Order: sequence, then structure tokens, then C-alpha cells
Amino acid sequence: MSPTPVPPGQPPVVPATSGPPRVEAFASAIERAASQSGRRRVAVLTHRNPDPDAMGACVGMRMLLRELGFEAEVHTMGRIYRAENLAMIRELKFDFLAYEALDVDQVCGAVLVDTQPGFGHTFVPDDLPVLAVFDHHLGSNAESEASREIPFKDVRLDVGATSSIVFSYLEAVGAELDTNTATALFCGVRYDTGDLSVDATDLDEEAYFHCLRRADREALSAIQRPRLPQSYYRELHRALRMARRFGPAVVGLLGQVENPESVAELADFFVRMHGCEWALVGGTYEGEYYLSLRTRLGGRDAYGILSVLLDGEGSFGGHGRIAGGRVALGEAGKLGARRLERRIRTRVLRIVDPEKRFSDDERLGGTLT
Repeated sequence: MSPTPVPPGQPPVVPATSGPPRVEAFASAIERAASQSGRRRVAVLTHRNPDPDAMGACVGMRMLLRELGFEAEVHTMGRIYRAENLAMIRELKFDFLAYEALDVDQVCGAVLVDTQPGFGHTFVPDDLPVLAVFDHHLGSNAESEASREIPFKDVRLDVGATSSIVFSYLEAVGAELDTNTATALFCGVRYDTGDLSVDATDLDEEAYFHCLRRADREALSAIQRPRLPQSYYRELHRALRMARRFGPAVVGLLGQVENPESVAELADFFVRMHGCEWALVGGTYEGEYYLSLRTRLGGRDAYGILSVLLDGEGSFGGHGRIAGGRVALGEAGKLGARRLERRIRTRVLRIVDPEKRFSDDERLGGTLT
């Protein structure tokens, strides 16, 4: 199957040019804001329900800002459910603050990592200046992002993890990574590149091995193999029963899910199936429909496929073989979710059976078990 083209009006997937970190430009952007506001404290923010790359980049950015002579505090939003992510917080004893504790009058602005303004899973107070963005994702909300003036951006679509980008800045300023920061950055690179097996660059490889040499090995073992709650197996059983095979695709549209992170975990699980070229999993949680897409195709096309599947509904983003999105259901609730799932199934069939050669049974999808 050839990579799905990006629809008209969407920005093309063009890798950003990787180059040396622009430390002086970044420091100057923060310094100007600090001088104008009289405050040298910076808020480090990321997307809701942060994953290992987001958390690793937050920890690394906090260290970088302190190395440059600023104060820094990390604020996060949303519950974390995935066992590995919870183990990372527990083992590394992160002292992140809640979004509710963010006082915009006490900081000169914010640095966003692993996300960008305008992305659907990211909230930035209107009266909080965004001073810098570090990311490696392509999103569907370029027009929203453009409405904010951002003094400094380092967005590299060709890099496998935002943690790698932040690492390059720490290297450039000669920072000696402490064990906790090295472990956090390593986890960010490990999980976003699949231990360098997916969309990894030379920078990702350098960050991976440099941080591994300084990481807490016992903590890494505990993070990689955490104990799992019974609800994990209950969700897995239901997903195996409900998922369907449509030619090269495995699709699990699960209705209500117990936590929003399960859709990404199940997409990771299904894409490993023999003969599967891409896997899509979706589910409803607290009034929103979450979608995760994983591909094993030769091209970097997860973003393009998900853009076709959503067809203008909701917001989404992605990089390489990974993409995710969400659609607000509003008052439509369960009925709206069922209708959305029907529309998505129709779009799946347009991709996998464009010439309508499937039999009626094949169009219903084959069971997995």
C-alpha cells in the first residue's frame, strides 16, 4: 500500500532541517521576556496526559533553563493511566506541579515541549506568553498556532523524540546530567523511538546511549516491567473481542474505555500482528473520542492516514509511524460516538478497498479470535 496523500489544505510532511541547537537565540528569547516582566521564572508546559517523551523533555528543559540562569517549574495537566508512565513518575519521584497551581503573574512566560499551541490536547492560558516551542510533531491546527507570536521555535519533524532535541541543548551548554534527568530523557527517547527501532536519527541514537550510561538501571527495569492492574486485562479482552481485520488494517473501535491511554497501548499491541500494516484504535472517555494510529508501512504516513480517517473532524497530530487525535462529542454522547465510529469504518474501507472488491462479509471485518 502506498502512503496516503495528505489532503488539500493540510501542511505537507516535510522533515525539518536538523542542525546544531540554537542556544543563544533561545536564551535571548527568555532573557528579553525576563527583562520586560521583571521575573526570571519560566513555566515548562506540555500536553495533557503526558507520556514518557513529554515528561523527559520537561525534566530536561527545567535543567536547561536553570543552567542558563533562570528559575523553572514544570506544570502538567490530566491524569496518567498507563502503567509504564505511572512507574516513571513513581521511580523518578517527579515533583511536577498541577496546572491549577500556575500563577501567570509569577512567571515571565512558558516553554512548551512535545507539543505546540493550537494542538487539541494542549491548553495554554491566553494571558501567558509562549516564549519557545520544542517539538517533533506535525499537527492539524497550524492556523491556530500561527495566531500566537512565538519568539523561538525548534520543531524538527525528522527527529524521533523531543527529549533528543532538549538533550542536544543540554550538551551544547556543557551540562552534566544528573542520574534523574538522564533517566527521564532516556525514557523519552526509548519509548518514542521503540529503542531506536522507529524513526530514529543520529541525534536520537546519541541521546539514547549518552543518557543510558548515566541512567538509574534499577529504575529503568521497574519502569519497563511494571505490575498491571486487573482493568488492563479486562480492557485487552474486550478489545480482542471487538477488533476487526480489514485486509492490511486492524481496527478496534471500542465505545467507552476505562482510560484514554488504553487506545494508544492497544494500537501498539495490534500493529505487531503478522500481516498488519496499520492499526487504529478508538474509544470514548469523558466526552471525547480518542484515536491512536500505528503503522508498519515503509513511508512516514501515519499523519496522512489519520487525516483521511478523521476527514476534518476533531484535532490530530503525529510523526513518523505514530499519530493520534480526538473528537469532542459534546451533547451527542454515546449516540454521537456510535455515529462517529460508523463514519470512521466507512473511511477505513475507502482506504483498504478503494475499488470495492471486498465481499459483504469482508466489509464487516474479520474477527481476531
